[in-house]
Amino acid sequence: MVRTWVTIGAVAVHVALAQDAFLEQVTGDALPTPDLDRIEYYSENRILLDSATSEEIARLPYISRALARRIAALARKRTLRSITELCDALECTEEQRYVLERCTQLSSASFVPIPITLRTRAMLWATPPRGAQDGRFRGNPHELYTRAMSRFGATTIAALTNKDAGEPLLADFVSLSVATRLGTTRAVVGDYFLEQGLGLVLWRPFGARKGTDVIGPVTEFGRGIEQYRSAVQYRFFRGVALEQPLVLSDSTQILLRAGLSALPRTATVDTNRQAITSLATDGYHRTSTELAKRYQITERAAVGAVEYQSATTTVGVSLLALDYPLPVRSSSTLVMPAQRGIFSSIYVSSMVGSTVIAAELARDYAGAFAVRAGIEQRAQPMTVALGTRWYAPEFRAPYGYNFGESSQPTNEMGLYASIRIRLSPTVQILSYADMYRHVAAIGALPRLRRGVDFFTELRARFDRRTLLLVRIRQEHRSDDQSTEAGTVAEEILRTTLRCELQHTSESGLNVRFRVENGWRQPSERVVSSAEHGVAAFGELAVPLIATLRVGGRITAYTTASFNSAVYTFEQLAPGLLVSVPLYGAGTRSFVFVEWHITPRLTLWARYGSTERLNVSSLGSGPTEVPGTRDARAYIQLDIRL
Repeated sequence: MVRTWVTIGAVAVHVALAQDAFLEQVTGDALPTPDLDRIEYYSENRILLDSATSEEIARLPYISRALARRIAALARKRTLRSITELCDALECTEEQRYVLERCTQLSSASFVPIPITLRTRAMLWATPPRGAQDGRFRGNPHELYTRAMSRFGATTIAALTNKDAGEPLLADFVSLSVATRLGTTRAVVGDYFLEQGLGLVLWRPFGARKGTDVIGPVTEFGRGIEQYRSAVQYRFFRGVALEQPLVLSDSTQILLRAGLSALPRTATVDTNRQAITSLATDGYHRTSTELAKRYQITERAAVGAVEYQSATTTVGVSLLALDYPLPVRSSSTLVMPAQRGIFSSIYVSSMVGSTVIAAELARDYAGAFAVRAGIEQRAQPMTVALGTRWYAPEFRAPYGYNFGESSQPTNEMGLYASIRIRLSPTVQILSYADMYRHVAAIGALPRLRRGVDFFTELRARFDRRTLLLVRIRQEHRSDDQSTEAGTVAEEILRTTLRCELQHTSESGLNVRFRVENGWRQPSERVVSSAEHGVAAFGELAVPLIATLRVGGRITAYTTASFNSAVYTFEQLAPGLLVSVPLYGAGTRSFVFVEWHITPRLTLWARYGSTERLNVSSLGSGPTEVPGTRDARAYIQLDIRL
């Protein structure tokens, strides 16, 4: 469910606060649900490297096809004693090391399958929202979530239900999928999504954004058909999908993928105009107005792809056909403004030595074009990448994704360059620069908007347990500002400086300290004035005994306005992460208990509070909380049978 805070379901049960810090490094302010879902799934169903193919290894997030081929070759040709030794031999990044250590093992000698995992979670308000007080909520104000997964041999079953605050149905959203192999054919029945090429037409609901993974997203290639196991209620398919390989030789094959879908969508239908005026993406069905729009239409889709794969090259074509019962009349970049249409793309990826090249050309339903390309060069002690993108202003791709300034592949031209340097075994520098532009109107006149984004992070390990992070990011861009005379474009420079220290003791004590400053400065003072914001937190997690961990965090913040907000990343419960903008002046804090009652039963409880001074309420809409304090409790139970 996409909220004011972006929430997702997808990390493993035993994630500690030190690991939360890592996930923040990976995701930044964007939280890619299916990527974290993969981490959780494969942590329970580890990939066995001594028998896995490179395609299977490449299904892991942050593991490119090129790296997957090196992993498969090394796992077969060398006698490795641990995943750590494998990562050292490959000189993996911290992100890749984390994924491999959590999601793989060298052989099946100690592998114990877990047939069923069950998770149930509730969010309880300590400060009731307005929707529960004034009668707008049609149901109780608590949130409920349940998910079950089971794997037997080649078959995986996943099911979940979700109820947001105020929704009257205990299972307002239900998702079910079954993935299996029938001979050489792989089939998914139920909810699924497709990743093809570089994602211009078909991609997962959330993709990589600009952040500390500075190299991987430039040439990241789609992994094909995947089960959908998220509570986000759009950008997926519901029906059946098949994948059939046609083997041509030991290193060459053709992959055929196809799927059909009929997905109920919440929509606003104008019966007078006989048109759909909006398609909801928030998933909320809490009030009478929202319930009246619930699942008003069915979005029908057909997907298909053909890929030629050799040891070094992949070439493919993908197709997406969408059909609605009425024409869509909307200017949103998330929809196709037509009743039916076909999207297509052609893509290629090639690896020559330590160089990876990838490109995709796409055409939308109305004939508008988009193109994206990238190159990655690995050399010791550094890796560099260069990517470019161009999307026509009218290009629309409801299931596409853009690695750039906007997440939608539309109305953007950009050039991205990045470098990762390992200065020593304990010191690493990550850096990127992104230049982009797009066309936007001021009144009736179009105007070219530009931006330049610079990012550098230093990671220094004093020892195996202590890490220092220093990050600086600067972005100079055109922003719209409202005046009495109308809207004007203003050039703004945003600067963020972060310093963080992380330490984990031998006893399992985790400590984090962070100070983050943000500045917003107009290049020419037409409307805005300079602003400054700062947030600092201290975080502690203490293992009282082997099975019981307690901890918490307290953050103090002060900013001039929302324009200078500082974002903080938190785990509300294992599998539920948020990126929260802190603005104004106040504090945000939480405490938690994680109790492994038995090896197969884990209880998580968390109580958190946000306080903002000199305001009459927090939030907006039905979930607005009167007063200066918003407090909530989370309780989650994980069962592994």
